[in-house]
Amino acid sequence: MRHLRTFVSLALLLALAPALAQDQDPHALLKAAIDRLRGPAMVATYTLEVERPNRSKTYVLRVYTDGDDRSLIEVVEPRRDAGQAFLTVGEDIWVYNPRLGRVLRLPPSGRNDRFLGSDVSYADLAGRDLERYYEVTLEPPTDKSQILTLRLVPKPRAPTPWGAVVMVLERETLLPRKILYYDQRGAVAKEVLLEDAVDLGDGRYLITKTTVTDRTRTGYRTVFTVSDWKVGPVPEACFTPEALERGCHL
Repeated sequence: MRHLRTFVSLALLLALAPALAQDQDPHALLKAAIDRLRGPAMVATYTLEVERPNRSKTYVLRVYTDGDDRSLIEVVEPRRDAGQAFLTVGEDIWVYNPRLGRVLRLPPSGRNDRFLGSDVSYADLAGRDLERYYEVTLEPPTDKSQILTLRLVPKPRAPTPWGAVVMVLERETLLPRKILYYDQRGAVAKEVLLEDAVDLGDGRYLITKTTVTDRTRTGYRTVFTVSDWKVGPVPEACFTPEALERGCHL
């Protein structure tokens, strides 16, 4: 009987080993969290509500993504802004303005500018900046904790205004639920709450509601929701600068 108990205990430890190892590898945790932030390869409609103290504005966007580091975003509404498009391929970001009829490549200094005047930056759209430009550590979790906390600090000469970033994940799913961006003085400047998510199976998730709050100014908030999604591969032609003008035709 004693040998049986020993065998069962050993089997349980072996079964838990991958999860324990993953808990201890902050780089693997961060990659998994960013994968969930990016979502799967898909086409979807995003509604972006930009709230300000005395006004608000709503954008409807059509988004094409490969689920990794490429995406094409087309502005559908409001009518006066329709036709604008934004392409991200790795670290490169291009912008198309139909009024100018030109495709412009965003310089590194513009990565942290506000996307469509919202509280979301172009760097946020790129999706992988937290992996590329930050060193990550895992705060030691307690045995009963249902969350994991990652602390990120910029690498030397990283193109970011933030002094640190803290990301809170669900321990079981590794879904990010809160991201806090700290300024150089150590104060929270931006808060991201990832409120709703859909389990697509096979370890894939789609976050369908996100709220971004500017913690330095009262009443500055952006909410974006995802709808009408279709999961599946997106043609390579959609991730070229030419697609900014001609659109992505599936």
